Amino acid sequence: MNPDLLILCATDFEISHFLNVCPGNSKILTKTSRTILSGKINHKTYDLLITGPGVFNCAHALTQYLEHSTPGLILQTGIAGTFKDSGLNIGDVAIATQEHYIHAGIQTDSLENAALPFDLIDSISSSRKGIYVFEQNIVNQCYEKLSNRFLTEKVSFSKGPFITVSTITSSFQRANELYATFRPLVEAMEGAASVHIAALYDIPIVEIRSASNFVGQRDKSKWDIDLAIKQLGLVCALI
Repeated sequence: MNPDLLILCATDFEISHFLNVCPGNSKILTKTSRTILSGKINHKTYDLLITGPGVFNCAHALTQYLEHSTPGLILQTGIAGTFKDSGLNIGDVAIATQEHYIHAGIQTDSLENAALPFDLIDSISSSRKGIYVFEQNIVNQCYEKLSNRFLTEKVSFSKGPFITVSTITSSFQRANELYATFRPLVEAMEGAASVHIAALYDIPIVEIRSASNFVGQRDKSKWDIDLAIKQLGLVCALI
């Protein structure tokens, strides 16, 4: 069965509030022990794939799934760190306009790499720097829909660039350097992988994340994971 929506999330706990609202009615495990839940959101069918954290787990899990199913839309989601200068606060929600895997490319004297001499995806020249642009119409539709539904809630929505990293930022100095270079809204670990694979299979994708902390803040007593998970659950139930 091809669902209307495939939800990708790295871990179970990030999507736990959504499952309280829209519990799945079936569950399977892949050969590599990845969980796939199936259910309904209003009149839409969904599959939820728990990919595991990081670009390699995400790319593998999504590829394995897409070899057997073709969803109408992929939603990459999860909690993430936001940058202090982005204007977002903990608990706010961000929609990606582009993803940038900042480790792709040729090393330079700055944080931003130069382009590779070859495309990582044929005909997508920006992939030479690990940059993937989301379809603007899908981004705008999601932004307008969510903004309108949350008019009475104290939730701020923003759309803008995300960065994907394989090394979690552990200091505000590094966070400030990343923001000065890339101007991202959030930092996470799977987005570039999912949009890369979605492009190979020609399936539309959107990425929406809620902020649980500020990038560089390693004192978890100052994070609000519960709030971020709650906001994420509400958002996913409306897509």
